Amino acid sequence: MNELGPVLPALLEALTNADVGVAVLRFRDKAEKIYANAPVVRPLGYLPDEWLSAPMYGTVIPEHRERAARLFERIADGEPPPPAVELQLVSKAGQPVRAEFAVGRVELANERLVVLVVRDMGVAPQPQLSLLEADRISLVGALAAGFAHETNNPLTSVLLNLRSLRKQVLANLVDQPQATAIRCLDDITTGAERIASNVRALQTLATRSPTQTTDLVAVVSAALRLAAPTLEPRAHVIRQIFPVGSIVGDEARLGQAVLAMMLFSSSGFDDTVASTSNRIVVSVEDRDSWVVVEVSDNGRDLSPEEARHAFDPFFRSSVRGAAVGVGLGIARSVAIALGGDVTLTPRHGGGAVITMRLPPAPTPAPA
Repeated sequence: MNELGPVLPALLEALTNADVGVAVLRFRDKAEKIYANAPVVRPLGYLPDEWLSAPMYGTVIPEHRERAARLFERIADGEPPPPAVELQLVSKAGQPVRAEFAVGRVELANERLVVLVVRDMGVAPQPQLSLLEADRISLVGALAAGFAHETNNPLTSVLLNLRSLRKQVLANLVDQPQATAIRCLDDITTGAERIASNVRALQTLATRSPTQTTDLVAVVSAALRLAAPTLEPRAHVIRQIFPVGSIVGDEARLGQAVLAMMLFSSSGFDDTVASTSNRIVVSVEDRDSWVVVEVSDNGRDLSPEEARHAFDPFFRSSVRGAAVGVGLGIARSVAIALGGDVTLTPRHGGGAVITMRLPPAPTPAPA
């Protein structure tokens, strides 16, 4: 602890006395652990010295170690840390442990320290989306939002000029030249308006917003527009979308969840063999006091491994979930945060059914 300077030891001792778990990582030529108090390692079944002598990321589950290393290196290099970092750990006895940390950075003369303070730690009741993966999703969302903004500005100008040009053609051309020019302009305008519609859908799914009353039908419709190029070559998409009660949630996160469900469903078909009998049914309805989004398909049957691991973070299968990357973990993570859940079941007759149930928004009390 002497390596931490004259002030930190007293602070760390005070946190230990308050039963607050703290670990400190040092980054010089290599990353190393230099401090851990009893509260931070107790849920893992270690003594501080045991944990410090273990490999750098030895208590992080194997599939998350590389991502954890990259994340903490970026923070040590000066990248602003996220509000919280969630890691899936493994105890000395081999039990899974979910840990959420607040993260800070300390710059010293010739080294950088990353300080982890436990916000919550315990046995995870079920697989959840790691914030390491959520961090990656947030980055993609930020890039998508920027792309949508940069596309929208020139597209608005294009549409305005097309409408102005159409008026000039009507005023200055006659007969066949006018008809031919108007037909071309209308085709271009229709294409540009379709691009604008897709950009609006992308903005809906990419831009985080405060948790608020949300129209789930609009969110699902936006996700369908974005997923159409992936879904429609593989299967006929049937929409069974009915008006439903509002829910409370973030449109962007809900859109990402629904998109993950659709992509997982579409991966049940062989994209090299088109068939008119392939079906993906997307439904939205009120059901048994829940607002329900359901995506079903008549694709390949679920294997036992796929059914068992589809909600695991970073799940990949050679069939179901291939190229999706996070499996259905993001969908379940979003639903649980809103008081709901997502289930995956075999479809009678072949295929799979993914069901997301969400609680409706509370009814306002009468004035």
